[in-house]
Amino acid sequence: MARLLTCGYETGDVNEAGVTFNQTTLTVVSSTPTPRAGTYCMKVTGTTGAFGTYKTFTFAASKTEIWARFAVFIHPAGTPELTFAIVLDSAGNPQSCIGWDGSTNVLTLRLAGSSSGTLLASSATSMTADAWHCIEWRTQITSTTVGVSEVWLDGTRVINFSGDNTNTANPNVQSLRLGFTVPSSPGAAAYIAHDDIAVNDTSGTINNGQIYDGRVVLLKPNGAGSNTAQTRGGTDSGNNWDQCNELPPSMTDYVYSATAATRDTYALEDLPTGTWAVNCCEVIAFAQNSDAGAGSLGLTLKSGATTNEGSAQTLGTSTAYVRQLYETDPNTSAAWTTAAVNALEAGTTVR
Repeated sequence: MARLLTCGYETGDVNEAGVTFNQTTLTVVSSTPTPRAGTYCMKVTGTTGAFGTYKTFTFAASKTEIWARFAVFIHPAGTPELTFAIVLDSAGNPQSCIGWDGSTNVLTLRLAGSSSGTLLASSATSMTADAWHCIEWRTQITSTTVGVSEVWLDGTRVINFSGDNTNTANPNVQSLRLGFTVPSSPGAAAYIAHDDIAVNDTSGTINNGQIYDGRVVLLKPNGAGSNTAQTRGGTDSGNNWDQCNELPPSMTDYVYSATAATRDTYALEDLPTGTWAVNCCEVIAFAQNSDAGAGSLGLTLKSGATTNEGSAQTLGTSTAYVRQLYETDPNTSAAWTTAAVNALEAGTTVR
């Protein structure tokens, strides 16, 4: 598969994806700013201290080329250059970064991970503050001396750099970091918000290049599906599907089973009104193993006549998110259609 990450924080939970540094100033919000899509976005508030606040998304393996797409909203305080995105190598060291110069409103591409890094390029086009913008960032590294870095702003390429875009001895990328990403003092009035995050590599036949503008939406359970075999736990809502649709997710009410092959699937909300070109669907569950024995789940999707149960995913004794990505419709082996997404069922199978 070529899609490495999709996240819009539509669960309303800051722990949905990525590892947080400095949790106290990183939240998921429904206002200030108004999310770009859906109900929630990730917000990082500035501080007067000298430290960063960010999410780090680490991929399963290092890559020589990735394409990232994310929306950014910058509310500045003063005119410093704010670094809001970094790519890091397999050792966790920064290769290059994108920043926003508050004095000129232009984007900057630098080596390393801060405004003190060597300037590789800057945009001729400005990016306004206090508005959502779509950033696309291609990072391609084939050696420690030859690479390509391209940045698009709202669909227009504004940076096109060829040359040495490595800052380490490892010519690869394995993590993306978003937020106030470096030690800095942007001021407590400043904030950065991110939404509609997606990352591709160049493998496979789909989702293997530029992502373009798009939205990440969450479709909650809204009715019983074809399978209702698990048991309701916690506060009993009277329906299995209604145990699994609160935002943010919690263990106040839930479904469970200790028997392998026990399955629940639920009808889901439709896509919002409009024209959609769906490039992937992802089943996501908030789950835990409730006893000392081993436990796992297979995230399950039913499309048309086809029920697809994902590989077993081991659960820990603490709650965590598990997910299963579908880049094509398992019922047709072709691209998703709006009708197919609106007819989906999703759930879990005990393994």
